[in-house]
Amino acid sequence: GFFWETKGSRFAVLTADEQGHKPRLLIFNLGQEKTENIACFDLPSSSFNQVIWAPEGQYFIVASQASASGASGSGDLLFAGLTQNNNLEILHKDEHYMLNTVQWDPSSRYVITAVTQPMQSEMGFKYSMEAGYAIWTFQGRNLYRQQKEKLYGVSWRPHPPSMLKVSKQKEIRKNIKQYSKKYDAMDDQAKETARQAFRRERESKLNAFLEILDRLKDWKAERMEDNNWGEAMEAFDEAQGWTQ
Repeated sequence: GFFWETKGSRFAVLTADEQGHKPRLLIFNLGQEKTENIACFDLPSSSFNQVIWAPEGQYFIVASQASASGASGSGDLLFAGLTQNNNLEILHKDEHYMLNTVQWDPSSRYVITAVTQPMQSEMGFKYSMEAGYAIWTFQGRNLYRQQKEKLYGVSWRPHPPSMLKVSKQKEIRKNIKQYSKKYDAMDDQAKETARQAFRRERESKLNAFLEILDRLKDWKAERMEDNNWGEAMEAFDEAQGWTQ
């Protein structure tokens, strides 16, 4: 299979040797003067048949997906990505048995995999027992999984077009580290503010509780003095021969 990156100049190829063994994932970068092989990965199984790039590029999923003709896939999933230096990173390996749908959300942050039933087809019964969907992060962490009878399709709600110009989007991607530092600092400040608020609330509740204890101690001392409880307790202790 041959799969272009959604945004960018790279493409992926799924290949094997002449005997159909040693399946590999190859990544190429299409430059102005030449096409360069930038990554090569030996796949753990020959069942992988699809590479699904994220809408914003860089991240992708290699999947063993059932075909429209009815050929079953194992449901194996490889979550991967390319760094800015074109280094391949395998982020996570997982499985969604019998999946026949893999779809990125428009933000490139989440992925939905699903087993859907074809409508008005004899193959519908084949998928009925496994029908359902799962939602993942782009890193491969499973967020939600749900079995769903008579599931005929899944789709993300589309996002409105970006309000940023293409040149501005390219600038942000190019300087993403600077933007990350800025927003990481804002996140750290927000977390510290929340921690301080929590500490103030906890201290306030503790002080209120200690005030109640102090009032109870004062009330107990007054009652013991008014009713001679203190003297009675001392006399009882002496009678029993107890010492403190």
